[in-house]
Amino acid sequence: MQQAPFIFFCRPGFESDCAAEVQAIATAHDLAGYANAQPETGYVRYYMFDQSSAEEFFGLLDLVDIIFARQWFWAKAELEDMPLDDRISPIIDICSELSSAKNVLVEHLDSGDGRELSKFCKKFSTPLTISLEKQNLIQEEGEFRLHVLFLANDHCLIGLSPLECSSPHKGGILRLKAPKDAPSRSTLKLDEGIQVLISRKQQKDAFRLGNTGVDLGAAPGGWTYQLVERGLQVSAIDNGPMDKKLMATEHVEHFKENAFTWLPKKPVNVLVCDMVEKPSLVANLMAEWLEGSHTQHAIFNLKLPMKKRFQEVADCIGLICERLEDADLDYFWQAKHLYHDREEVTVYFRLKTRVTPN
Repeated sequence: MQQAPFIFFCRPGFESDCAAEVQAIATAHDLAGYANAQPETGYVRYYMFDQSSAEEFFGLLDLVDIIFARQWFWAKAELEDMPLDDRISPIIDICSELSSAKNVLVEHLDSGDGRELSKFCKKFSTPLTISLEKQNLIQEEGEFRLHVLFLANDHCLIGLSPLECSSPHKGGILRLKAPKDAPSRSTLKLDEGIQVLISRKQQKDAFRLGNTGVDLGAAPGGWTYQLVERGLQVSAIDNGPMDKKLMATEHVEHFKENAFTWLPKKPVNVLVCDMVEKPSLVANLMAEWLEGSHTQHAIFNLKLPMKKRFQEVADCIGLICERLEDADLDYFWQAKHLYHDREEVTVYFRLKTRVTPN
């Protein structure tokens, strides 16, 4: 009998990368399973071969550890050909057999077909939630998040995820609005990266008024804008022109120099980098900054190749970790293929030993 699948949401076109990563996680824990990943669907099904392995997998999965997944849950049931005049009753029947949840997310995939279900899911969410609450299937003390993922109007997957190990956002997508005065839409990538990858505590530490930052490959200033908005004095490194309004804030100093060779005279609090370069070159550059303690926080993008993207990211992060360990530095890192990313992955590194300007 086939085990109930684990569901992992991802960006359409990255199903094989997500599947490879999930497989690597299972293998690392000596768990046997296999992935079913259909191109451009925006999700992966992963099956364990036995119930005990599935339960162990459920207990160890954490979204923060999965780069190419936005959201995940363990599907407990799949309903097809539901009556369109009453989709709530069969969902309630399934949920009555599950552990109580604290909240429910009615979700759709980020694929072409999935986005067509957006309005329906939004409209369906309230009556379903009310019905679940009336049946005491949603409870304040619940330990899980209930997921109802619609694949079609009459077809859904129902499952659970631990509250602390999955995303509170539908589909795992943090919706952001582009600031009207930002120099470019790339500003959303850094905004999302900061909110998703850096804890509230570390954000307060890194983005204090008067702290310093560096943006490598800054022009026209989309990422610099985010640093300035958070109170930093920024050194923007790029031979290209910077946005005039951004420069008028007097919080930016523009250096028309090579981003691969420029270094600050004294350590800065935050380094950001979004250059269109080979990921290995960017990884080496970030390692140089971190092992030299030129910054405490570094957030950067790795532009991905066409194939073996998960392996490329793993190799780049492994390179940085190895150099920091050789330098006997204690560090934290996290990476995510964000909603506002396209062919890149956003990575965050932090040195646990405080770096202060001389």
